Amino acid sequence: MACVVTRLGATLLLSATLAVLAAGCGGSDTSAEEEWAGDICTAVSGWQDQVQQSTDEAREALQSPGSGTLAAIDAEVREITDATDELGDDLRELEPPDTDAGEQAKRELDTFATQLQATATNTKETFDNLPEDAGITELANALEPLIPSIQSLIESASSTFTAVKESGSELEQGFDDADSCERYR
Repeated sequence: MACVVTRLGATLLLSATLAVLAAGCGGSDTSAEEEWAGDICTAVSGWQDQVQQSTDEAREALQSPGSGTLAAIDAEVREITDATDELGDDLRELEPPDTDAGEQAKRELDTFATQLQATATNTKETFDNLPEDAGITELANALEPLIPSIQSLIESASSTFTAVKESGSELEQGFDDADSCERYR
């Protein structure tokens, strides 16, 4: 009798689990444009968060310099360049909705991805060319011209979003509907 109850309990549990899973497999109200916009916003917001965090940590290291300051700043700059390079790759890999507006938006994102990766490459090369015994002054001199290019990327992200949204009403609606795009509205 206990074996029958156990089997019945297992069968009911399995049936309930399958019912819950089947209910979750129904049609989705998410359009291709909303999904694509959400992927873009998720990638860009992750990049912006990483750049902000690394910038804050580098600034903190500069404000209270010590024996590990140069290594800490180097690590943060490399975090920024890696995140920037990765964002460029991520944006290039995203396939837009199959519309004329989607193709135009893809061109905008590819242009932005090229800017991202060029800045990342320039930053990596600048830091790779610093002497191993570089001091704070040399590091600051190397960082100074890079800061405007990174700031420019942040501004380019905003103008690229605007251009992509204006590519077509469906894309704009996708950005308006995607939860991960809320911070860009």
